[in-house]
Amino acid sequence: MWSVTEVKKASCAVGDEMLILPDDVQPGDIVECHGVKQRVTYEFGAYALEKVQ
Repeated sequence: MWSVTEVKKASCAVGDEMLILPDDVQPGDIVECHGVKQRVTYEFGAYALEKVQ
C-alpha cells in the first residue's frame, strides 16, 4: 500500500539550498537557515523565504 503526502519546500534566501518546511508552517512564520532568520511567504501556489531585516 502506498501513501502520498505533499512536502512543503522553499529555497533559502541566503544559500543555494532547498528547505523542507514543517507540515504546519503558515505564511508569516519565521524559520532559520544559515544562521539567518527568514519569513515564509506563499504566493502563486509556491512557498518562498525572504530575509527578515
